[in-house]
Amino acid sequence: SRPMPGMRDNKPPPSLPPIAAIRSRIWRKRLTRSTTSLCWRPLPRAMREMYDALARNRIGITLLDRCALDYPELAKLWYGTGREGALLLLTRYLEDRSRRGRFRRFHDAGVAARIVLETLIFWAVHRHWDPHPQTVDEASAGDTAIQFIIGALVKE
Repeated sequence: SRPMPGMRDNKPPPSLPPIAAIRSRIWRKRLTRSTTSLCWRPLPRAMREMYDALARNRIGITLLDRCALDYPELAKLWYGTGREGALLLLTRYLEDRSRRGRFRRFHDAGVAARIVLETLIFWAVHRHWDPHPQTVDEASAGDTAIQFIIGALVKE
C-alpha cells in the first residue's frame, strides 16, 4: 500500500497521545455542539459539512482506521464512539426526514445511512490512497458525491 502523505513506510509518528486524551478531545467537541442540530439543516448543507469534515481530516481518519486493529482500546473508541456515533446520527437524520415526507422511505434507514456515509468517506478520504485513482479534482468529487446522494434521498 502507498504510504500516507507525511509518513514514511506507513509507520505512525513515534509519540501518539494516550487513548484517554483522544477520548477527552472527542467528547469535548461533542458536548460543544448539538448532535441534534444536523436534523434541522438542509440536506445539501448537511452533506457538504460532512464531506468537508471528512476531507479535512482524511489523514487522521486513515491513521486511526489502520491503527485501530492493533490497539483494542483505540478500536473501541474509533469504531464505537466515532464511526458508530456518526452512523447513528445520520440514521436518525434520514428517519426524521422520511417521517416528514421529505426523503424517500427505505426498508432500513441504517443501511441507507451507511451507504451515504461510505459514499462520502470514499470520495473524501479513501480515494486518495487508491493504487489506481480516477483523476478528479476535489471540488468535482465532493459536488458529484453530494449531488448523487441528494438524488437518491430526496422524493421527487
